[in-house]
Amino acid sequence: MKSFPLITLVLMVSILCSSRCFEETTELEYETRPQDSIAQQPHSSVVGLERDREPLESNVEVLPTKYGSAEDGKLHPVDRPYNPVAPADPSTLFQHHFNTFFNAPESSFFSGTFPGFGFFDLNVNKPWWKGENVCIEREEQEEDTNGDNNHEIAVDGNNFQSFGVVNLNFESCAEKQNKHICTSFKNHNGRKRTVKVTRQCCHGYARPRNGPPNAQCEKIDLYPMAETIERLGAKEFISTLKKSGLETILNGDITVFAVPDGAYTKFAEQMWENNLVAFDVGGRSKRQVDFSGMTARDLVLAHTVNGSYHIEDVSNEQLLKTELPNTNIRINIFPRGPSDRNVEHPYRYTANCAPLVKLNRVAEKGIVHVADRVLLPVRYNIMQIIRARDDMTVLRTILEKTGLDKMLEESDDDKHFTFFAPNDDAFLKLDADIRRKLKAGNGCAANILKNHILDITFCSLAALNGVKTSTYNLLNEKLEFEYVPIGKSEVENMSNDKKQQRIRINGDATVHETDLMGTNGVIHVIDTVLSTNSGMPISNTLSTRNLTIFKQLIDDAGLEDEFDSMSNKTFFIPSDKAFEQSEVGQYWIQQLKEHPESLRDNSRLKEFLEYHVGEPLIKTCDLQENMIKTATGEELRVNLYTTNPVFSNVLNRATVNCARLMHFDDETCGSVVHEVDKVLEAPKLNVYDALRANPDYSMFVTLIDKANLTELLRTINESTIFVPKNDVFLEVKDWYDETLQNDEETDNVIRSHIVPSVICCAGIVQSDWPFIRTTETINQQRLKLNRNRRPQVQNAGVTKCDIVAKNGIIHEINDVISTQKRQPVESQGFPSFSRPLTFWFK
Repeated sequence: MKSFPLITLVLMVSILCSSRCFEETTELEYETRPQDSIAQQPHSSVVGLERDREPLESNVEVLPTKYGSAEDGKLHPVDRPYNPVAPADPSTLFQHHFNTFFNAPESSFFSGTFPGFGFFDLNVNKPWWKGENVCIEREEQEEDTNGDNNHEIAVDGNNFQSFGVVNLNFESCAEKQNKHICTSFKNHNGRKRTVKVTRQCCHGYARPRNGPPNAQCEKIDLYPMAETIERLGAKEFISTLKKSGLETILNGDITVFAVPDGAYTKFAEQMWENNLVAFDVGGRSKRQVDFSGMTARDLVLAHTVNGSYHIEDVSNEQLLKTELPNTNIRINIFPRGPSDRNVEHPYRYTANCAPLVKLNRVAEKGIVHVADRVLLPVRYNIMQIIRARDDMTVLRTILEKTGLDKMLEESDDDKHFTFFAPNDDAFLKLDADIRRKLKAGNGCAANILKNHILDITFCSLAALNGVKTSTYNLLNEKLEFEYVPIGKSEVENMSNDKKQQRIRINGDATVHETDLMGTNGVIHVIDTVLSTNSGMPISNTLSTRNLTIFKQLIDDAGLEDEFDSMSNKTFFIPSDKAFEQSEVGQYWIQQLKEHPESLRDNSRLKEFLEYHVGEPLIKTCDLQENMIKTATGEELRVNLYTTNPVFSNVLNRATVNCARLMHFDDETCGSVVHEVDKVLEAPKLNVYDALRANPDYSMFVTLIDKANLTELLRTINESTIFVPKNDVFLEVKDWYDETLQNDEETDNVIRSHIVPSVICCAGIVQSDWPFIRTTETINQQRLKLNRNRRPQVQNAGVTKCDIVAKNGIIHEINDVISTQKRQPVESQGFPSFSRPLTFWFK
């Protein structure tokens, strides 16, 4: 007894540590569970649904029953979740760790209790799945494991054995609220054996909702299926079932999705008024069959599934085959909102997009779930539904032109889509020219429609009142949903029992009809075409970015449709200012003003425009220093530079033919647009020939010829030539004449003006000590690069930038670069213009 305080102290420490571990573990499971990651945490304003997530299945089993008092004073099974995040009862937690600490068997001398502690009743501590009223289901499977190189490891407790051919045996167990599942894998001499053992409360038994984690299975009151459905308020549903001669179906193991009386009666009356379906419900119907041959019997069968399905055992997007031939019920699972956590179930469930308001009501045979409306038999896919509507003629045309109709006709079990379908009035809101292009079915049309399609089933229940719900479409662009009040005119035309709020998408389109179920997903009818930059044609993007001159040239050349239909392209579009500042740009501006008729089918203009179109699509994050092929077959040279004074390898500036990218990554119709600050013109000459073509550079060319470097400048792959004009050499004419007489000095002078890489003026930035930038010439001279009012190289200022040749760049400078004896490569200064390590844009 003297040791008892010490034991007690040890136990208390064990309890505190174990309790802390329990809290941390459950919190981690909650955060990392795939379906929980979809819902935002409390105090968030957005609930997201992402299509790349795993199905929204609960990893925590929901208790199929709770005890609730009914009018007759009896206990009836109703649903209630087991909340895994809720703090455990500290006394039961202590019991668990006490027994673990002593490694006590299920029966032990610790059967009494200490005063003030209710810890030591080990029968209470017995896991519920080892207790009474638990049914066990065992599944076994064996298969051969092929391959001579299979090595097997036997793991027995903490012992490892390896001898010749060894065995790999392991077991994985998962405990949920009403199930305990263990799966063991045994591999012995090339034979793999899988054993799955499921323990759960037997039918007619359940664990109490508010009991401790090890609460045992207890008997509950069950009723026949018909009585259970009636007690759930679906008397008219049962009445129709009986009048249809289907009473015998209730004797089997089935799952029924019942409809409460209010919803069922309202549905029957609406169908009678519309002369579509007439049911003999309370003598109100006049016809037993509608024009399509659907009877009341069919409707009941469409709500009945063979077998018992607890809702938590059904996965998201699972199809349950009904008793009505060739029809299914699609189950979907959605997260709850931030303020809707402490409810009976951690998730919201739908059947054919109808909310399930009561779940897991166990009958003597089978289970009942209650939907808030009638589940009409689903017989047609999404495309068939669209074709049958007379208010979707434009949409039908575009779908067929783009070939997307084939996708929306796919009806495999793993095919599920949501289509926010614009009606004809929605397309009438578009510009007539854009509507014409869409109906022609070009690449932009496909992108615009993909902006309306999800590859998940998004029921209207997924949108939450008071918060924004988001998901991603086939273009991987975000769609946001929120409820908004409807207009006054709409309120006047609506009956009082209708909701006076509607779902708004991206703040633009309003959903007018929801949850039109198809065999492969759901349709929501919207009143506005959803805008997307990636779905707009290039002509629309040019207008938006005010690139008016380039757009006008396209229009006047008659190339608008051709450019709009381009896909997987990279457009480098000069700004209007770039046109005004360049000689070739000014020429085309003059043609637009004075001779616009001459631009139609102008081959020279077409070549000029297509030289600004690279292929394939390249965003700035994927740019590299290489050549890009254009639509003309000619190439554009891409160069990357840094403006960062410290990190010279962080490249944040890009040029194409030395034209700087000023605005970039505007998506359009399967392509991308980058705005540049210069007009692009395909070079026709190499560096040497370009120098010879300019009479102002004749004295420099004479030095090149004297040094026998002509062939070098014609064949060098990449180069930057710093060229003094003749005026510069005339100022130092004596030195120039003397240099011509010295072959070695002439060679050194020319080589000191040649850099074996492309350095555009946009790549020359301010460079102050200690971050001095230099570049190396082909004779290993180090030249300092800097920028004040103008770019500078060594002692010379650049007076004319970026004369583009086929194999390099020419810069005109105002001084001869001072030469010196060769310096070793290890000269001081930061190396510049090395290949990229990191690339971000400024």
